[in-house]
Amino acid sequence: MTIRINLNEGANLDNARQLFESEDTVRQVIRGVADRDFRPVISFGRLHAYATGSGDIEDGELTRALAEDENLRADLRALLAKTAFNHLPEVAAASSGELTSRESAGCRIRIEPSRAEPDQAYVIIELVDREAPFPTMLFTFNAEGRSDTLALPEGRDGVVQVLLDADAPVLESLKDHAAEVFLR
Repeated sequence: MTIRINLNEGANLDNARQLFESEDTVRQVIRGVADRDFRPVISFGRLHAYATGSGDIEDGELTRALAEDENLRADLRALLAKTAFNHLPEVAAASSGELTSRESAGCRIRIEPSRAEPDQAYVIIELVDREAPFPTMLFTFNAEGRSDTLALPEGRDGVVQVLLDADAPVLESLKDHAAEVFLR
């Protein structure tokens, strides 16, 4: 960065030195910011648009920020608690095994292993009201603070079905008793 300074005839050497020191300070600050791991600030409006579906679901910068920032995840969870179609809270541990289904007043989520591919499983979302609008996103928040999202395909006859790899993080969270699930 080059800064051109025009000195008046009456300007003295001390004024010129102060101007150059100021310019050097700005250059060092800019270089320092560029050298650090810069984390973008995600505005509340951008997070709200993501939570409600009016924003870009493929926002890589926001996804990275959510993975790194516990407070941002907490804000997203709070927004979803107020705006999501369905909330499936933590499940009381009736057994020590992993969950294969979750239910709320508006839907049921089942996990079915694939018969054709043992390393895959289906996530099946059945809406109670078959005429209700289909959810487009599934969000999970586990006890360790991790959140995962899954874009949902269009459903048919009140059912949405997704095939996932058995080790997909969102599938692991769906099976976890302590995880919360939101459908938007």
